[in-house]
Amino acid sequence: MAINTARLVTTRLKAQIQPASANTVVRPDGVFVTLPGQGGVVTGIKLGDIAGRWAGDHVEPGVSLGHADPAAYHAIRFLSCVGNSVEVLGGSAGGARGIVFGKHGAVLAMFAPEVVSQLAPGDSISIDAQGIGLADADFPEVTFHSCSPALYAAMAEKSDHNLLRINVAAVLPSHAAAAGIGMPAAMFNMDLHTSSPPIAEMAKGLRFGDLVAVMDQDHRFGRQHRKGWAMVGIVSHGTATGGGHGLGLMTLLTAPMDRLKFIISDKAQLANLLPMPWGKA
Repeated sequence: MAINTARLVTTRLKAQIQPASANTVVRPDGVFVTLPGQGGVVTGIKLGDIAGRWAGDHVEPGVSLGHADPAAYHAIRFLSCVGNSVEVLGGSAGGARGIVFGKHGAVLAMFAPEVVSQLAPGDSISIDAQGIGLADADFPEVTFHSCSPALYAAMAEKSDHNLLRINVAAVLPSHAAAAGIGMPAAMFNMDLHTSSPPIAEMAKGLRFGDLVAVMDQDHRFGRQHRKGWAMVGIVSHGTATGGGHGLGLMTLLTAPMDRLKFIISDKAQLANLLPMPWGKA
């Protein structure tokens, strides 16, 4: 593959861990419930854990990163890419490194469990953002969103038939796509219909950090249904209670299906694809 890594800009960003949310939502049976929601610091859940098992609503494991200044927040959400390195700035966990693993509204990052346990909302985190402008001269039809060059190099390879071969944990049909259709693919995730059959059964084993393909999805310019296209994303947040919501899938790339070959594999997990940068800087 001919990846343009040497031309990509790396921008160091400063973000803060966002406050936690308590989400009041309506179940499909009409009952209101309040559950732990997105944001904050979520301990006890790590990359590789089953994403749909938790009693929460859009739960984001690890830490949720943003900024009080709208312009800075926009840059954080747009420029950060999955696989980028993050570092704790100051405090008892100062110097500890982690990794960006997804987006929801905020940017989502994971550290070692002992580091997560020392963090709190308001703590400052730096992000070495790289990946915007990513391209592969061997596959010019592929459009990338929020995908670092390191992740792309680890997750894909050129096959003998000049196809882009990608290991995924699951291949889902187009009607798996739920909330997030029409939204900017570079900044927000797409929920999956994981509370409704048949997607519920197909997605029940998906883990935080899994790569998943959804068919007939064109995410070049926003998100839309297009026959003959596909997208690959990463499971970023937990399941949701309200109708039309479910596990969160952050877009990494989209392309015509005749240029892609998907292989179902338990290796299609961020923690298996990239070294986790735990420890001190």
